[in-house]
Amino acid sequence: MRLFVIFVALTACKAKHEARDDAAPKPADAVPDGWSAIARFTRIDPVHVVALPAKLTTPRFDTGGPAITSGIAVVSSSQFGFVAVDYLRGQIMWSKPAGLHVAPPLARNGSFTLVGECVQPPDLKADELLGCVRTVTPTGGDLSYVAIHGHHAEVDEFATEPGSQRVWATSDHTFVWRRGERAVSVDQLTGIATPTTAIDPPLDVHYKEKSWQVAHGEDGIIRATQKGKPAWQTQRAYTEVLGAVYLPDQSPMVRVSNVGRFGGVPELNLMDIDATGSMNGQVAFPVPGIGLVGHAIDSIGDVAIAVQLDRSLDHHFIVGYAANALLMWVYPLPRVQRPDPVGLAVAPDAVVAFHDGDTLTILPELSAPPTAPGAARAPSENPTP
Repeated sequence: MRLFVIFVALTACKAKHEARDDAAPKPADAVPDGWSAIARFTRIDPVHVVALPAKLTTPRFDTGGPAITSGIAVVSSSQFGFVAVDYLRGQIMWSKPAGLHVAPPLARNGSFTLVGECVQPPDLKADELLGCVRTVTPTGGDLSYVAIHGHHAEVDEFATEPGSQRVWATSDHTFVWRRGERAVSVDQLTGIATPTTAIDPPLDVHYKEKSWQVAHGEDGIIRATQKGKPAWQTQRAYTEVLGAVYLPDQSPMVRVSNVGRFGGVPELNLMDIDATGSMNGQVAFPVPGIGLVGHAIDSIGDVAIAVQLDRSLDHHFIVGYAANALLMWVYPLPRVQRPDPVGLAVAPDAVVAFHDGDTLTILPELSAPPTAPGAARAPSENPTP
């Protein structure tokens, strides 16, 4: 297996300098208290801020989302179940009840998959029941409501597992529900849950007739395989694999982020690695920060990242990068103590952020200007025939 070395391509350097030029400073008197570290970047205002109907007397055990499709964003919380918002209009469209524990919503096949505690538990033994899964149309119509169940020993182990949750599709009617270090595969038609490996799926990158499966190891090393055989790997560790980047007339790249220090100052870097194994790549203009607390990417590589600026827990901001690595804008989140991650989703026409358990903030889109080198635009979710 050959080692993979990244160097900065000329186009990347150009994009980086353009990001620096476009990140115009704001007047000093417009810099909010404590945000001087990001004052040189272009700051944007939200398009909408939607207050969600959270029951503050209920403990906030779980939050998840947003999941988006057809102009609707769905989020989950122990304090309200599931809520859907028309993010372009900033209006709540519908809600679905759930118990104190909910999983992140999943958008697929033009509908939403909602997993949580059963509101009305079915006639099953308590040690066989994991929860219920509801399938909902973007307009809020229920398509199905099925109890998730399995062998009691398997259910007990999964039900008591602590840790963060994730849900991802494995076929048209099956999905994996991961909780901490355990996971179950769920048949959405029957509700039958069976144990499976608690390993997040690799990133699939396709180019012409070839494909690569890219995995991020516990050691931080990124490894790619092709047809089950090792293809390449990085020499150094990275903080996160964000997704794939597809630019016009270029081979695809794997977008990664890394938290480090430069000149003694903590910063978050964004870099692209050629997914085919060549030594091409690009880097973006870094932002200050000590941690990554949320991220999302669209089908071409526009990415939004939630960054923890310092150790105060009340300085978090969202930075948006276009697919060509151009830093588009930053948005400081409200100053509150924020121990929970920030949920993000990138749509062709907006960035949707779910934060503090009760707020959905809609931010401007991330597409680079058409004249920018390597500019690309994600296809519309609702293309005109």
